[in-house]
Amino acid sequence: MRGLRGVAPIVAVVAAVLTAPPAQGQVVEESRLLREAAARESQGDFEGAERVLRRLLEISPTSSGGLFALERVLRAKGDPREILPVVDRFLTGDPTASGVRYLKLRVLVELDSLSAVRPEAERWLAAEPDSEGPYREVARVYERAFGPEAALEILRGGRVAIGRQDAFAMEMGDVLAGTGRTGEAVAEWARAVGDDGAQASAVARRVAALGPDTRAQGASLVTELARGPGVARKRAGALIALELDLEEAALDLTRSVAGELTGRERAAFLSDVARRARDADHATLAAWAYRELGQEAASPAERRQFDQRLVEVSLADGDTTGALSAQSRVVESFTPGSADRRRATATLIRLEASRGSSDDLRARLDAFRDEFPQAPELDELASTVAGTLLARGEREGAASVLDGIGGPRSSVQRGYLHLDAGEIDEGRRALVLAIGGLAPSAATEVIQFTGLLGRASPEGAELLARAGVLAHQGRGAAAGEAIETGIDALPEEDRPMVLAEGARMAERGDAPEVAARVRGRLLAEYPEAPEGAEAALALARYHAARPGGLETAIRLLEELVTSRPNAAVAPDARRELERLRRSEP
Repeated sequence: MRGLRGVAPIVAVVAAVLTAPPAQGQVVEESRLLREAAARESQGDFEGAERVLRRLLEISPTSSGGLFALERVLRAKGDPREILPVVDRFLTGDPTASGVRYLKLRVLVELDSLSAVRPEAERWLAAEPDSEGPYREVARVYERAFGPEAALEILRGGRVAIGRQDAFAMEMGDVLAGTGRTGEAVAEWARAVGDDGAQASAVARRVAALGPDTRAQGASLVTELARGPGVARKRAGALIALELDLEEAALDLTRSVAGELTGRERAAFLSDVARRARDADHATLAAWAYRELGQEAASPAERRQFDQRLVEVSLADGDTTGALSAQSRVVESFTPGSADRRRATATLIRLEASRGSSDDLRARLDAFRDEFPQAPELDELASTVAGTLLARGEREGAASVLDGIGGPRSSVQRGYLHLDAGEIDEGRRALVLAIGGLAPSAATEVIQFTGLLGRASPEGAELLARAGVLAHQGRGAAAGEAIETGIDALPEEDRPMVLAEGARMAERGDAPEVAARVRGRLLAEYPEAPEGAEAALALARYHAARPGGLETAIRLLEELVTSRPNAAVAPDARRELERLRRSEP
């Protein structure tokens, strides 16, 4: 029984083949022969594959699969010329087979039979005078065989035959660009964009590939598209200007196009421009588009969505006023007392902290406290506003903002208020109280700083406090320079640790040159100080990252690992030294 079950499918297949109509039987046989030829070809039996394919083409002279497979096999054998008689038989049965005609032209060019190329091309064009495909393929062959001018002649003739001024514009532009005639190429590509603007992206890619000519030719293309006719070509011009980073032209065209569109079409266009501009970091254009969209929003929720985007791009554009205006609308769009309104208001206060007047900031924070007395953001916001006021020299205003606020951030700010007033012990206590609620990285800095305040002499603690306030305000360079200026007035035992902390303040404040200078003085004047190992490693890394500093970095690391082999940073120094030695020229 098991054997009979295995035979049954085979019997069914045989019966199906025997009873199939002749056309279907021919298709089955063609498929079988193609599979057999492919198997022989994959095994390297090109002679066998050729025999099978020639038998197939005797059965079915217009089998394109068989023809192209035979051409591939003959090419592998080194006999591509042998395909030409087979191609001619094929074309006798199917003279409109464009792919086969192109194959013949390509083979003739490869065989250097250029005298046969032109008559064959002319026969193809005569066979299909109203079709664009033959002109494209013949032009491609002519460019290779006879040069770009011959290809352009074919394309121009095709344009006349087709009777459309934009016919073959993309191909002609490509040929012209290949010869360095970029101005003429761009003129053709402008035609290729089409009245519907469908080819805008393809044209933009080509102009972007022009290299040094991209900007000038891109501007020329956009100017041409701006003339129209029709809004679609102007819209294409705006999008191309965006892709080519011509932001001013993109903004002008976008405004023009938006003025001609209405309803959903206008909204879709502006949304597309806004998205593209945001992705390309063209913040001015993105902000304009979002403002337009917001003014025409269909609902408060939609307006809020656009305003939230507007905040983002306005800040990127340096337009804090625009960002504040948009965020204020976001706040007003939410229900009073809601969590969304609370979070939006907190964001508004953060934005205002950098430029709002002191009275407005205090009023905004007071209103927030009244509406959301238990808000989790209160600690951070009070600290932010107090820090802004302290940086402006308004110590009493900063203290009043912190009154009644609990939390680690406000405790830190309170500590620096005390330090700014010269109240070292009170400031240190406030900072220590904040440590438990701070993030680990922030806590580490506070622990280190408060430890130094406790160990230093009164003069050292005063200098550290003054520099610490500057660093807390984001003025790291000024903090490091304050340490440099005041260090000589301190007792000798204070100087190494105060210099080390001054360097750290400068580095955290994005002042690496000041930090390097302070560390250099520490190593030069106090080479045996415990703080020297950390300073040497940091200074070596600084020099290693600068042109011409590799030798100095290696020397510093060699001195560190030999003179302080048991230092906590010694393993890091050894790894850094090995890495730098490998990178030496």
